[in-house]
Amino acid sequence: MSYPYPQDRHLDRKEKGEQPYKDAREAMSQTEASLKAQAEAYGEEHLRLSDEERAEQLETEVRQRLAEVGDERREAAGIND
Repeated sequence: MSYPYPQDRHLDRKEKGEQPYKDAREAMSQTEASLKAQAEAYGEEHLRLSDEERAEQLETEVRQRLAEVGDERREAAGIND
């Protein structure tokens, strides 16, 4: 909600008090902390790939990319399967 005049914001705080702002700030910081913890846990879980897993992943990515390039070349040349 936007206040057209600065004094309205001050009046709103006087009438409603500071508590709604403190509650919202606390809830937001708790949500942020939870998201940060989840992101760190995900990163730690997926950070360490073994050499075999890394090689397998790279091989899969290379095969997919080569297939895409082949499809693009066939499409550019007008060759249909």
